[in-house]
Amino acid sequence: MTLLTVTGNLLVIIAFICDPRIRSYSNCFILNLSIADLLVGLICIPLYAHKFIFDEWYLGYHLCKLWLVFDYVVGSASTLCIVVISYDRYQMVSKGLDYLSNISIQRALKFIFGTWIIALLNYGPAIILWDWLPGNDPYQHHTCHPPFAKHFLYLVTTACVEFFVPFFSLITLNLLVYINIRRRSRGLVRSNTLKLQRNGHYETFLTAHAPRVSDLGLSRKHSKVSALVRDRRAAKNLFVLVFAFVICWCPYTLLTLIRALCKQEDKCIPTLIYEITFWLLWFNSTLNPFLYSCLHVKFREAFYRILCFQKRKHRHQTRGNRV
Repeated sequence: MTLLTVTGNLLVIIAFICDPRIRSYSNCFILNLSIADLLVGLICIPLYAHKFIFDEWYLGYHLCKLWLVFDYVVGSASTLCIVVISYDRYQMVSKGLDYLSNISIQRALKFIFGTWIIALLNYGPAIILWDWLPGNDPYQHHTCHPPFAKHFLYLVTTACVEFFVPFFSLITLNLLVYINIRRRSRGLVRSNTLKLQRNGHYETFLTAHAPRVSDLGLSRKHSKVSALVRDRRAAKNLFVLVFAFVICWCPYTLLTLIRALCKQEDKCIPTLIYEITFWLLWFNSTLNPFLYSCLHVKFREAFYRILCFQKRKHRHQTRGNRV
């Protein structure tokens, strides 16, 4: 799992650096998500693996705190990155030219640093300072559980920031994107039908031939169709990313709140089931880069170039042509 997470997210980062076609405003947020997921693969999973195998934490108090900070902060930042990506797609679909006029590196950096600052404030102070505050339990560093694991009010607050607010935000943004695309599709079909009837034509309008048509109205119609197709593709890609996030994060969040209410947590929720939901969180970081390669053509082409698959394919085609 560590190997897949690190390799997949490194491919995304290298593709962003090496391929100028990928270095766009929107893909800066995908880069940010990949950095968060890469930290999960480099730090969170390997450090927890020894605890999972030996059923105890042998790396000491300070490393326990450091691992908890990375695990919770990076995980929270990953969810907020997905919200930012969804908001950016919504702006792209609904605002059009206004969206293009407002994009800048400074604006992207504000969103990127904002996700990390919110994630750090959500968990960082509590993990670092919890056992220093009067009346709180000390760290059990041999088990390396977060000290607020039984503090229900705090868990509800962090769950709202980390899951429930992002969840409802993603649902709302996706719904608005769907409504926007549906309205544009209906308006485009209706105006296209009226145009063809006025000119006395009843053939199906082919967008591939639009640039050859002298009529300026049809040329504009072609550009609108192209933009609509692009936005539909972006909306479908976004839906898959959001669906993966909900499937991976929802079970753990709900079970964590249930365990916090139970006096004997192992009887309420079996340890094995809770452990599976815990690993499911990290599986989202493993899954994300592979979703990019399946859903984004430019990323897929960049991955091929990095892995030299495209060169081999070109050589085979050249040999075939010679034969």
